[in-house]
Amino acid sequence: MPPRDPRLGNTTRGTVHGQLLQARDIHHLTVASVPETNAPDTVVPDISLAPPLPATAVRGRTRLLEELITAMGSGTSVPHVLTGPGGFGKTTVAAALAAHARGEGRRVFWVRAGDVSAGLLEAAVEAGGPRSEAEEVRDSPQRAARWAWQHLDRSPEPWLLVFDNADRPEELDPLHRPGEQVGRLRTSPAGFVLVTSRVDDPALWAPAQLHTVGELSNAAAGAALADHAGEETLPGAEELAERLSGIPLALALAGRILAAHRVLFPDARALLKRLEEDGVTHLDSLAEPFAPEEKDLLSGVLHVSLELVVDREPAALPILRLLSDLGGEGTPVPLRRLAPEILRKETLCLDDGAEGARAVDTLALHGLVRLVRNEKDTELHLHPLVSEAVRARAEGSPSPDSGHSA
Repeated sequence: MPPRDPRLGNTTRGTVHGQLLQARDIHHLTVASVPETNAPDTVVPDISLAPPLPATAVRGRTRLLEELITAMGSGTSVPHVLTGPGGFGKTTVAAALAAHARGEGRRVFWVRAGDVSAGLLEAAVEAGGPRSEAEEVRDSPQRAARWAWQHLDRSPEPWLLVFDNADRPEELDPLHRPGEQVGRLRTSPAGFVLVTSRVDDPALWAPAQLHTVGELSNAAAGAALADHAGEETLPGAEELAERLSGIPLALALAGRILAAHRVLFPDARALLKRLEEDGVTHLDSLAEPFAPEEKDLLSGVLHVSLELVVDREPAALPILRLLSDLGGEGTPVPLRRLAPEILRKETLCLDDGAEGARAVDTLALHGLVRLVRNEKDTELHLHPLVSEAVRARAEGSPSPDSGHSA
């Protein structure tokens, strides 16, 4: 073996993978780990920013969409928030706005509940932020929010950013009120920000502009039902739509049932007759084969709503059950009916009147109860479908804090 050239020192030529062992004139053994050159530096998060596509035409929301389109085009300085109970079509309205935005050449970033931090970072990367920098700030929530908005603000293309189903506002900012716009929810000169949420609390979102998404009119609901059934004209559509209280989710389920069972239910009146006999909650059992997940059923939507209110105020559930008994079929319940001296006669286990008041306020904030003030009293209105679903649940379903679905 020829003598080693001392000028070379301890060198190694060529590509080395794994461990490198230096020997011969080295007095102490050194093991160095050399990474493989083909190994990826970062793992790209599995986050989808694509908005959902409405299955049918969006009925009864023309004025609301016009307001949102105008605000988006004018460069509003505040976020806009769509509020309303689950199943009333907030996401559908947001998806329709997203389709319009794309048609105008805007980029659309759709951030889903549960993936808010990761989704916002991914939106910033798509807007031009280096992924390596995103990885550096990923584990620091406040730094990550600042970094993301810096790059969204610099975007050369206008965009629409939707935070969908922000039913737990702490996801938008665990340290501050979301309306303060110091966390993940902010506004930008480069784009338009829209939030959908069950939480109808103006003080929470202020100074954002709130839009309430309610039930559809009979005419719009009947047209929506026919759309979902795949029919241009559907006998009895408005009658069935009225029985379903114009709730978009219920209309979509009924339409799918009619489309799949044309012999069993040749028209809307046939399905209406079945629901009159078995109750509106029977809609779920008929539609279950077409619902990918339980959250797509009326019972699933109610279950999520109950989880949210119970987390915030445990007394809300017994109050809601009482209201479902007192205020069935849309009958208003006077607020004085929930006075402490009366509630003590009920098996509600409430500590005092303040607890009952907080429970009612929580139900109202999540759209399960509507407060109507008149000259004589304040009335509580429970939506008929909510009332039916709560009563059906109380007859045999577990409570939302038991860990089981409705």
